[in-house]
Amino acid sequence: MSTPRLLQPQRTRIGTGFQAEGWREPLALLDPFIMVDHFRMSEAVFAPHPHAGFSAVTYLFDDSASGVVSRDSLGGEHEILPGGLHWTLAGRGVIHDEYPITAGAGVHGLQIFVNLPAEQKLREPAVMRLAPEQMPHRAGLGWRAVQVFGGTAELALPWPAALAIVDVDAGAMFPVELAAGEQGFALIIHGSGQAAGLPLSVGRALSLQTSLLVQADEPLRLAVFTGRPLAEPVVRHGPFVMSDEGQVVAALQRFQTGGMGRLAARPHPTTTLNA
Repeated sequence: MSTPRLLQPQRTRIGTGFQAEGWREPLALLDPFIMVDHFRMSEAVFAPHPHAGFSAVTYLFDDSASGVVSRDSLGGEHEILPGGLHWTLAGRGVIHDEYPITAGAGVHGLQIFVNLPAEQKLREPAVMRLAPEQMPHRAGLGWRAVQVFGGTAELALPWPAALAIVDVDAGAMFPVELAAGEQGFALIIHGSGQAAGLPLSVGRALSLQTSLLVQADEPLRLAVFTGRPLAEPVVRHGPFVMSDEGQVVAALQRFQTGGMGRLAARPHPTTTLNA
């Protein structure tokens, strides 16, 4: 069993309208997650773009000044409101697009890529959504948690994975518990604390291979990700995450020939995705 370690982020900025701290490596410690971006966005910066082979998940924190419009080539156009979740199960391929409802207002959230098992890479795409009031809450001595997905949250997930947003009072402790066969990581959203002898501060992530206690030195908010690793081959090419190169080539061909559907461009400036 590996000991916990701090994972450093990759920082991204696109103009003045988008900035993020993202975690993509080491993949073995993130599995079944492929990528997580803790982002702030105030304007549309991404053009409509494809995904295949995984789930693209957006969660907005409750302090977001604006919600997000999510469009997809399945014909959907939905608003993601602060505290809400939008899960796009891309499967064999879908084109989607997200941008702030209110231009110039700050969006604060998580963009999460969750891998699909090899036998589900080519399944039909689908969309799942949860409003804040549908997410279970729990609390302990000095801490409160919202179960965004996984656990007892109301989504039929393709693979065991979970996200909880946890607020811990200064001086209090929160027990991070992993089931047998699970691993995970915790992103520090704001505040500071310590766990397993390691200092926790904003912009860091703590890998989790065993249950442990997190202590808050000041009011602390964590995004705690857990799941059962897939431990399968991963071949990634931009917005496609497949099991082998042949599947990637086939996904590119489906996209180029319209097999993932179509999504009209928006009338305001955007930039292309480089996920």
